[in-house]
Amino acid sequence: MKRITAHLALGALMRSHMRPERAVPLLHEGMAAALIFAIGFSPITALALSLMGISTLPFASLFLVVPALGIAMGLSCYRITYGRLMLHGFTLGILAVACYDGVRIPFIMAGWMGDFIPGIGGMLVGDGNDRAVLGYLWRYLGNGGGMGMAFVCAFSLLKPLLAEHHQARITARVTRLIALGFGCLVWACLIVTLKISPQGEDKMFVITPTSLLLSWIGHLVFGYTLGCLVHRFRPEGTSKVFPRSE
Repeated sequence: MKRITAHLALGALMRSHMRPERAVPLLHEGMAAALIFAIGFSPITALALSLMGISTLPFASLFLVVPALGIAMGLSCYRITYGRLMLHGFTLGILAVACYDGVRIPFIMAGWMGDFIPGIGGMLVGDGNDRAVLGYLWRYLGNGGGMGMAFVCAFSLLKPLLAEHHQARITARVTRLIALGFGCLVWACLIVTLKISPQGEDKMFVITPTSLLLSWIGHLVFGYTLGCLVHRFRPEGTSKVFPRSE
């Protein structure tokens, strides 16, 4: 009898060890997409607050961008897929803004519009002088990389939440159209910010029909590049996020 009892107890113990542990609940993909979207827009939000005179760029960066970086690192530790996806979007954003500048710089060289990026570097330091290196670092690592991360992560995390027949409709062409819409949204936010800011046009560029058209073209290039690249290079470990049917 004792042997039978011991055998049953040993079997129960072995089954308890073999039973898979319940997985820790993950952050909902929709919430993660919204959070990463906000993280990606923190640099451009800090710049907008500075242009509107609500805060200086160094102060806004300290209380918006720095905490956003901390949250991004926390998300990466919480789920490594989020970290890989954010890095993927950040990289594509830099590539997209490089294509944007490939169109914008010839406009500047032709004298059709001025280069306001060095002025952002001066705003970051707070001395009002043009600082091209700091300005372009902010443009690429902040605005470009951040907005690329926002779009790629939101698109990639929200798409799998749709019904399968809706997902099937989001072809490569539709993806590019969505990205173009994103570029237009960013451009519209820029123009509105400049119009409502007391010194927005003085610090950035004066809104004229020419500057409206040229800046719109640049943002179309930015969005279109993101749309072309979003599924071109898939980070390791994100096969579920990046379907290969496109």
